[in-house]
Amino acid sequence: MIGRYLTDDYHHSNWFEPGGWQELALVAAAIKTRVFEHLADTGETAPDLAKVLNLDKRAIKVTLGALEALGYTSSEDGRHTLSPRALERFGNPQAPAYLGWAILHSWRLVERWLTLPAVLETGIPIAGDRFSESVEGFIRAMDVYAGATAAEVADICLGIMPGAASVLDIGGATGTLSKVLAKRGLTATLFDRPGAVRVIEAELARDFPAIELVGGDFNEQLPGGPFSIAFLGNVTHIYGADKMRVLFQRVAAELAPGGLIAILDFVRGRSASAALFGINMLVNTETGGTWTESEYRGWLIEAGFSDYEVRDLAARDQQLILAKKPRSADVPGALVL
Repeated sequence: MIGRYLTDDYHHSNWFEPGGWQELALVAAAIKTRVFEHLADTGETAPDLAKVLNLDKRAIKVTLGALEALGYTSSEDGRHTLSPRALERFGNPQAPAYLGWAILHSWRLVERWLTLPAVLETGIPIAGDRFSESVEGFIRAMDVYAGATAAEVADICLGIMPGAASVLDIGGATGTLSKVLAKRGLTATLFDRPGAVRVIEAELARDFPAIELVGGDFNEQLPGGPFSIAFLGNVTHIYGADKMRVLFQRVAAELAPGGLIAILDFVRGRSASAALFGINMLVNTETGGTWTESEYRGWLIEAGFSDYEVRDLAARDQQLILAKKPRSADVPGALVL
C-alpha cells in the first residue's frame, strides 16, 4: 500500500471529484443549515429556501446546483426536492436508514484533524471533546458504525458460547449489539454514561423493555454479574495501557467462570485502518490510540484470561479480540476491586 499523495496522479484524482472531503463538507453543511430537513417536507425554489432558512441567495443557488449534480436533490420548474435516496438517508432523523448523525460526526472529526499541527507541538488535544456534537449525536453516529458488525459479532460470540445466558454491553451507546443478542434470547445489560442512557432510555423501554439500562463510568465500576459475555465495542481506543489493564481486570471480576470477553476495535498491525485511526485518537484524547495483538494479549493474560484469539471481521476493517475467564473460581493475577 502507498499513500495517495506519494502517487503521480494526485492532482488528477484527488481534487473536486465525488466521494472526497469536499462532498463530506457539502453534505454536512446541508444538514447543519437544515436544507435537507426543509426539502424533505416540501419542494422549494432557491430564493424561497434562502429566505425561510435565512441563507444567502447566491450561496444556496450554488450549493443546490452541487447537490443536484451529486444526486442528492432534483429540480423541476425551479423547485428543488430531495432525491428518493437522499430522502431515505437525510429526510427523517428517526428513520432507520438516517445517516445525518454519522455525517456530522465525521465532519467534526475533520475539524479535529485540522488541529494536528498544534497537537504535535504539545501532545495534548485542543479544547473540546468527543461529545461536542451532543451526546445524542455521538451515540447515534456510533449506532451507524456498530450496525455493520453487530450480527457478525453476535454470531461469533454465540458460536463460542452457545449456552450464553447474559451479556454486559460496556459503552453500549444505543444498544446495537444488546438488541441483537436480546432477540436471540440473552438477558442484556447496557452500561454507558448517564447522559447516553438518558438519550436512549425511552426508546429502549418502548421497543426492548427486557434490556436493562445502567448508567455509570466503567473506569470506576461495572454492574454486578456474573455475566456470560462482556462486550466492549470501540471502547479500548479511548484510553491508554493503565486504564485498559484495570478495565480488563474489572471485567474479569464480573464474568461467570468460563465467560467470554469480546473486544471490537482496530488492531494495529492487522487492520489497515488502525494506524490512521491512532491519529484520530491523538487529536481527540490524551492517552487513547490503537493497540497491537501482543498488547491486548498481555493485558488480558495479566487480568487472568486465557484462550486468547483475534478474528478479522468481514463487515468492517476491524477485529474481534476474544478471551475466556478460566472456570476456576480464582482469576490468577487479577486486581482485587
